[in-house]
Amino acid sequence: MKKILIGLACAAVVAGIALFLLVGNLDNIIKGALEGVGSELLGVPVTVADVELDLKSGTGQISGLTIANPAGFTARNAFEMNMIRLGLDIGSLGRQPLVVNELHIDSPVVELEAQEDGSSNVKTLLDNIEKNSARADKKAAEDQPEGGGGAAAEPVRISFRQLAITGVTVHAAVPGQEPATVVIPDIVMENVGGEAGVTPAQVGGIIIGDIVGRSLRATIEKKLSDKLEESARGLLDELKTKLLPQDGS
Repeated sequence: MKKILIGLACAAVVAGIALFLLVGNLDNIIKGALEGVGSELLGVPVTVADVELDLKSGTGQISGLTIANPAGFTARNAFEMNMIRLGLDIGSLGRQPLVVNELHIDSPVVELEAQEDGSSNVKTLLDNIEKNSARADKKAAEDQPEGGGGAAAEPVRISFRQLAITGVTVHAAVPGQEPATVVIPDIVMENVGGEAGVTPAQVGGIIIGDIVGRSLRATIEKKLSDKLEESARGLLDELKTKLLPQDGS
């Protein structure tokens, strides 16, 4: 889940960051990039309440980022990220890759909804990321002004010195059990993207496969399976298979 969180936040965020030195109305431009590229990647509306950036210090924050639920699920939003802190390497602006010293998503909220057939809102969003990655990267490239971070045919590539998601709360609605609230262990990744950097869409895949899947799998097994009736245990096994990337562990 966090995967999407970050995938979207980090990924889309950076799609507009290459505009930094080229325009004056940066806050609105990055807000538009987050909403446009994020919606393209996830296949659902992504909205941002506010973006505040300080070019002199290379720091900023994004508040009120929400990811709507796919059709067929009840909650209004699947993810809510009220605070994202950003720190840029000013010297990397206008180059490939853009270096982000820190991207920190603090206390996001996830509404996990599973259905009897094993589908879920999170699984739907993950499928959308896989399906829409190429199109989202293309949009990110098209939205870049000339000279804003490399060749016009390529989206900006990003290298993260630190990528962190802390205090993630998951409200889980799973058939066969009472609604549950769990907190996923903090995730901190270093040197994401390396020297070459990654595209906005690739950020989500990195988080989903390498970190979030294992954290969420452990949380579900520890906090939710004990509460299931015997008749629902088969469903949980199916959910864990369909919902989470498998790494063989």
